[in-house]
This record gives sequence, structure tokens and C-alpha cells, in this order.
Amino acid sequence: MQRQALSTKQQGQYRYNPATLDDQGPARIFPYGGEDGVLRYILMTLRQNQLTQGQVSQPLSLLLTEVEKLIHDFEENFDKLSTLLADFEIFQSGWFNFYLPPNEQFNANYVRQRKQMFQRLLAATNAAKKANSHEQQRSHFYQSLEQSGKCQPDSPQRPRVSLIHQRDGGLSDREFGRQRLAGQNPMVLRRLQSEEKGKLQAWINRPYKLADDSVIDLVASAGANRLFVVEYPLLQDLKVTDLHYGRYVGSPTALFYRSEDGLESLLIEVEKGRVVTNQDNSDDWTRAKLSVQTADVTDHELITHLAYTHLAMETFAIATARQLPENHPLSRLLRPHFLFLLAINTRGNSLLLGEGSAIDKLMATTRETSLNLINRAYRKRPFREYSLLNDITTRGIEAKFIPEFPYRDDALLLWEAIANYTTRYLQRYYVDDRAVQQDLYLQAWTAELGAPLDSRPLSEFAQAPSWVPQEWVNAAGLEIEELPNYPRVPEFPEITSLQQLIDIATVIIFTSGPQHAAINFSQFDYVGYVPNAPLALYSQPDTPSTLKQLLPPALQDLEQMQLTFSLSGINWGKLGSSDLINFTENGDRQILTQFQNELKDIESTITNRNQQRVADSGVEYPYLLPSRIPNSINI
Repeated sequence: MQRQALSTKQQGQYRYNPATLDDQGPARIFPYGGEDGVLRYILMTLRQNQLTQGQVSQPLSLLLTEVEKLIHDFEENFDKLSTLLADFEIFQSGWFNFYLPPNEQFNANYVRQRKQMFQRLLAATNAAKKANSHEQQRSHFYQSLEQSGKCQPDSPQRPRVSLIHQRDGGLSDREFGRQRLAGQNPMVLRRLQSEEKGKLQAWINRPYKLADDSVIDLVASAGANRLFVVEYPLLQDLKVTDLHYGRYVGSPTALFYRSEDGLESLLIEVEKGRVVTNQDNSDDWTRAKLSVQTADVTDHELITHLAYTHLAMETFAIATARQLPENHPLSRLLRPHFLFLLAINTRGNSLLLGEGSAIDKLMATTRETSLNLINRAYRKRPFREYSLLNDITTRGIEAKFIPEFPYRDDALLLWEAIANYTTRYLQRYYVDDRAVQQDLYLQAWTAELGAPLDSRPLSEFAQAPSWVPQEWVNAAGLEIEELPNYPRVPEFPEITSLQQLIDIATVIIFTSGPQHAAINFSQFDYVGYVPNAPLALYSQPDTPSTLKQLLPPALQDLEQMQLTFSLSGINWGKLGSSDLINFTENGDRQILTQFQNELKDIESTITNRNQQRVADSGVEYPYLLPSRIPNSINI
């Protein structure tokens, strides 16, 4: 395909944020367009530097204080204004987009849903504040959501795990194992490989009983491919200074045995050399399980959710807008799956990742540590591991080793349907590998994603106007002395074949749709009930303490419910929707119809599976029903 340069204006609207270069994390958009936007960013950053370092002259300090107040008042009033104007068509015009490139802001329909969600949240919060205890606070919060959600059966109401805890009298061993397969983070469990038998040496000096009282041999069980492990290596080296005072998260390891009844927990190594089993004191065992739950939800929120869906896909959204014309076949295929991604990620910068944000207030890790974990996790994961098929193989969780795995089983149906869709579509436009190699737009897109940054032009990054004092530019982090030699997407391949392109498109659409749905919309069900998965522990797991002392105080308990509801409370834009994937070519529309028909069949299959799951365990897995999967990451 002959390539003509995209307009400087279009590429200028999508520039990368140079402030992220030193962190080696995901590439982020610079959400301040034009010279006025860059200046606003510089002044805000200088003001923040003044607050943290006090290294600004008094006249400039006064100026920055006034500028910050004006910006804060403007942003606060704009949020209110956007909600009020949501019903008016003018809201969707460029008049009300001050940060993002054109057509990247939320539309009126989305903002209306957000308004309804916050009204429900406010009512639930007010109800909870009338309570006299943790239990009453939760009960009032959930009852309010149930009342306001009567006409919205698919919206979050009461976390399903709260009913499971009520049924089982707490976090049972059975439920603890089941959540590794069907909870909010089914991405950690892996099979203990035969070459890892040395890992068992520290654990084999004691007997391990199953629920039926039979005793197993760890080495023999590993040889029979029945041992599975969860561990959190990125949390291993956390120091005291990496945690908020009085809040704790560790790096436990949990070992499970796959019996005919599911995953049975054998032991938890709370810290190096300290092993707890279900044969030990029940309080010790409960604390050990909660140490895993807290590590797991920390890993989930920062890594599985933020790093591996939201932020990983932002890079592709930016490169697609910068390098592919709107009428390019790959752009037409991918862009509907990026709708509102830049908007929600930019909003998340302040709500989730900013100073004093939800993560800073509720998680054990400090904000700086949390950001560091996100960046390290992103940089160490090669692109090929985003493939569902590769992930299953790498973790050793194929059906022959673990027959019942709700996330895996339902995700595979969607992966196959998306692969069929991308194959049919891309084969229309690329007859062979040579056509892929000769598409100069596609090759430019590939290079922006996979080439070392030191081979890329500085113009891809936001730059300050020449008249801005250089010391201001330096202080704001916009001065680029030297570009690093790593790529934007770790180990992103050169695309030389049609099959490679199909595989890459499948990964992007799967991650933006089903993968994000599975790990996002399960949050309220499993993390919205704090005794199941606290975002931080409030005493060390190896310190004798009551459950009340271990769990978050009432305020943090309420804020965790608020956070998880707000992250799961909008389900906008269904996967495969013709309204969102607005194909104009008849052949493309036929391919989309085939995809939609496959999704209908999958809906029926998963519905039937869920009936059996309820019969077996009392719990369904609804998060990968196609009717509940958004077409893009927008919450």
C-alpha cells in the first residue's frame, strides 16, 4: 500500500508523554494539546515541585498557586458541566474537549450512564454512613444498591462472594481454591512443573491432608501434574519504606492440589521459611489465606488490570491514530476497540494513580511503589504472553491438567471467535504475506510499536514551545536528553506474514474486550466485600490479631466498596455491536454478522455452563457472557 504522510496536525494531536521515559513503563499519551495545554501542564508541574521540594521563588510561587486554583476550579466545574450537558448533542462536539484529541472524549450516552451510576453510589454511601458497625455498613450499602438496581438486573448490587461467605461461615478452603479459577484474578495460578521439584524440598517434612482425610506425597503429586501454585514475585522485594505506615502486603506462596472436587489448598508460605497449613491453628490459617488474598488483589489491580489491559492497550491506540489513516483496513478493524480508552485512562491518572488517589489511600504500597510495580510488570512481559493460547501453555493450565477452569474455558470460546473474525476480515485486504510486507502504513505502525526508542524521532513526544524558559521545561520533565534503547511494546515483532498480523489483531481485540471484562467486572463481586479481599492488611499476618484488627477500618472498608462499585458500575457498548463497528463495505458487514452469530452461540454455551456451575458449586461465572462484554476498555 502506497504511503502518504499523515497530516502533521493529526500526529501532533497524539504525542507521547516524555515524563514516562525514565520509568520504562507503558507509553502514555500527553493529554494536553496545543501550546496552551503544554504551558498549563508545565505550570501545574512546577506548582507540584514547589509543594514537594519548595524550590521555587516567592513571586513564581504566588503565580503558580493562583494558576493551580484556576485549573482545579475549572476541572471541577467542567466535570459538573459535562454531566449537566450530557443530554445535549453539543456535548459531543469539540467544544467540550479540552484535553484529548478530537473524538476521544466520552459521549453523551456514556456520561448519562456515569451520572446514573454515581447517583446510585451516592445513595448507597449515604445509607452506609448511618450504620453503627462494619457489618451494618456493608449491609446498608448493598441494600441500597439492590433497591436502586431493581430495573438493572445486570448492574452490580450485592457482591456474590458476600453470600458465599455467609453460606460457608467465612472464606472457606473450597472457596479460596475456587477463586484462583473464577475470581477477579485467574491469571496467577500455574502448574508446578516437574523440573521445579526442588521447590518442594522445604515443604516435604510434614504430612498434607485433603478434605477426605487422605494424605498425599508432594513429590509424587508433582509428578502426576496435580500441584498448582500461586506466587507474587514482583512483591518479593518490598521494603518497609515501600508500604504505608500501618498497612501491609507480603509475597506469599500458596500450594494447591487438584483433586476430583477442585483445587484444595495444602499450604501457604507466608514468608520465607514460615509455612502454615489447614491443619494448624485456625486463626493462623485464616490470616495466611488473607495474606494471599491481599497480595492477589494488589497484583490484580496494579498488574493484571492496569498494566496488562488499560495501559498496555493505550500504546496501540496512540500508534494506530498516529500511523494509520482512518480508512486503512487495520485502523477500521481496531479503532472501535479503543473507544474511550484514552478518556478513561486519562481520568484514571488522577482518580487511581494520582497523589491521594484511591490506590494511595487504600492499598498497602505507596503511590511511588505502586507505579514502580506497574512499570516493572509491563516492561518484563513480552507481547507474545498477551496471547491467551500462549498464556495457557506457559502456565501449564491446559484442560488435561485442570479440567474445570471457568475463566479459561469461556475465554477460549471468545478467543476462537475473535480469531475467526480477524482472519476473515484481514484476508479480504491482504492476499498474501507480500501484501503485508508492502503495506508501508502497517510497517510504520509496527516500527512505532516495536523499534527501539532511540531510533525514533523526538517529534513523537510532546515538546514545549521555544519561548518557555528552559529551566521550566526541565523541571516539568519535558526535556529529552537522550532516548532509551527499549521499544514501546516489549518484544513486539516485525510483521512479515499475514498470520502474524491476524494473531496481533486477535490479541488486541481480545485484550480490549473479553480479557478486560473478565478482570474488571468481577471486582465488585470479589473485592467489593472487604473481608474476602482487603486491599491492605492492618496488622502483619504473622502477628497474633483478631480478624477485625487485620481488616481495614470502617472508613477504608466503605471506600473499598465505593471504589470497586465505581470500577464495575458501567457496562457500555457491547462486543461486536454494529453501532460501534460502523463498517460501510458490504463484505465487511457480512464478516461482522458472522462474528455476531458466533457470539450468540457462545452466549448460549456459557449460559448452559453456568447452570451446571451453579449445580456444582453454587456460583456462576457471568463475566465472559458476550452480552456483558464491552467492545472497548471504557471503565
